[in-house]
Amino acid sequence: MSWWLDYLVYTGAQAISLFNTVTLLWLGLTVLLTGDRRKPATIAGGVGLLLGALFFLGHTLLIAHTVDLTSPVVNVVWRVMWFVAVIAPFFWGLTIFYYSGDPAAGKWVRRALTAAALFMIMVMAFVLPLPSLTEFMIAPVVAPVIAWVYVPYLFLCFTLPLISLRRRMRGRDPFRRARPWLIGAAAMLTLAVVSFAFAAYTIVPRAIPIYILTADVVRELYLADAVVGGFIALSIILLGRAVVANSVITERLQSNRGFFMRWRNVVGVAVLGSGFVALLYTLPIKPIYSLMLTAMLAVVAYAMFNWRQYVEHAEFMKRLDPFVKSLHLHDHLLASGADSWRESRELFTALCRDALGAERACLLFDASMPGGVPPRIDYGWRAEYDDRLNAPIAARVSEWTRLDDDHWLYALADSRGAIGRLVLGPKINDSDYAVQELQVAAACGERILDALAGEQLARVAVQLLRQRIAQVQVMSAQHKRILHDEALPQIHLALLKVEAVRAFDQLDDAARDQKLDEAAQALTQAHRRVSALVREMSNAAPIRLESEGLVAALRSALDHDFRDSFDHIAWQAADGVNERAKQLPLFVSEVVFYAAQEAIRNAARHGRGGDAQRPLNLAVSVENGAGLRVLIDDDGVGRPAARSADHGGSGLLFHTAMLAVVGGTLSVEDRSGGGTRVTIAVQAD
Repeated sequence: MSWWLDYLVYTGAQAISLFNTVTLLWLGLTVLLTGDRRKPATIAGGVGLLLGALFFLGHTLLIAHTVDLTSPVVNVVWRVMWFVAVIAPFFWGLTIFYYSGDPAAGKWVRRALTAAALFMIMVMAFVLPLPSLTEFMIAPVVAPVIAWVYVPYLFLCFTLPLISLRRRMRGRDPFRRARPWLIGAAAMLTLAVVSFAFAAYTIVPRAIPIYILTADVVRELYLADAVVGGFIALSIILLGRAVVANSVITERLQSNRGFFMRWRNVVGVAVLGSGFVALLYTLPIKPIYSLMLTAMLAVVAYAMFNWRQYVEHAEFMKRLDPFVKSLHLHDHLLASGADSWRESRELFTALCRDALGAERACLLFDASMPGGVPPRIDYGWRAEYDDRLNAPIAARVSEWTRLDDDHWLYALADSRGAIGRLVLGPKINDSDYAVQELQVAAACGERILDALAGEQLARVAVQLLRQRIAQVQVMSAQHKRILHDEALPQIHLALLKVEAVRAFDQLDDAARDQKLDEAAQALTQAHRRVSALVREMSNAAPIRLESEGLVAALRSALDHDFRDSFDHIAWQAADGVNERAKQLPLFVSEVVFYAAQEAIRNAARHGRGGDAQRPLNLAVSVENGAGLRVLIDDDGVGRPAARSADHGGSGLLFHTAMLAVVGGTLSVEDRSGGGTRVTIAVQAD
């Protein structure tokens, strides 16, 4: 029974040491290769992790008895391990204090740790020189440098970070979600120091000199080694979780979460691999069997890795499915009373829930779109977070801005400029977003807006087409009735009167003139009815629009058609805008002209509200920039008047759709001083 216990303790200590070596090496390389090497925390953390891996590499070699304890090589390993054992805790203390949240304490803490490390090196090098391993094991008493200098130094490096992390954060803490994991890692290291101090003060003195060593003391030494290594292993696991999930020490968002999400797999493989290798090393079997079993373990691990790759790819394709399948636009357009933005809301839910794992998010529309589109789509969003929606964008357009510890903001844009903004809340698993996830969120947000705008534009076009078809049918029946019941009888009556004049030559001049007057009156009435029908059927463009361009036509309409509708009309046109407007195709100029005309008519009709005596002024300006912009400002009662319901089939809804067809936009907003501004923009080469 004692033999099996000794065997398990020895194998466990060796496996734990090998596990610490592998995981520290993986974390150290990950930090230095993927982190921001311009940041002190990344350099100190990466170097400290690699030094820890170097220490446990030597530790594994020593407890495995791979070197002769009396050879010079073992003394080199011994001295390197002690040097690393002094420097690695120093780097750990510097790294953790970077995340303590107390900048004022950072300066004196760095000085204290630097002074302690220099003092420790001076003591070990000059005051109490570190003995060789052979001298240490045959010494009559344990070296006091371990008992009275090194243990307090470890307490200083490992307990001060724990105290600082437990302090209440003042102000913004960018690594708030990582603090519990860092506190757990620091706590495990503190327990490791306590265990090491207990072994150094109670067990090691009973093992020196080596010739008095007993089997019970050896078992206690290996058991204490396993306990100390186990606490360090737990600390590594907790620290690794903070590194790969919350970008601690790396100091930058990772480009792809796929590799970094496998920290549990790394830990699992390291645990199984370390235990398996330690077991094979200690078993009394031939080396060929150990090699074969190790090769089989590597093949199984690689197969499991491929299987996980396949599962993750299948899950990714499943999450991607809502964004690549048909939007069923035809069904939405033809279905009466259908939710006009249900598909976009489902896409946004799939993005936040499945692709990003976000706790909450909000998609806002800055640009006006036809069809009564809601101004935003929410996912788990609550009113208490609405103040984040109006936050200013510090970065350039199409770049992510971090609003606070939990929220990200992205300004969505297309070729015409800003079209909305996407605000993301924290992730459900309390980790940070990867760069790839933010890029996917931005692309999907713009795709959702494009899909919604296209669907709404198509819906408006279908509605207008149905309305036009109905109007044409009604107008056709009305015109037929007017022509049949009014115009044709009047023309027929006029012809009869003319024939009557021709047939009765004996009529005097007065009777003949009366008959001719009646015929002319009948023809005049018929002419007026037919002319009115023609005007209802077509709305011809102003003559000046085709001959002199858009700017001249707008100015003429203000001077003649609307001069009595406002108390004062201000006009302003930028230099060169007239010549540039003449280069627009005629159909584009017509669309812009009639949209502006409708906006001015709305301002005249509704700007005074219910008070007919209220003063009302209008300002129209044409700007020349990336495109042509027509700004129509009034100081009336506000937006409810400017965005009135569709009027006679030619309201703002119709003109918004027509502008979208020709690549333009129409937006309505409230002015800061009161009134409404209508902005009509169109691309112009």
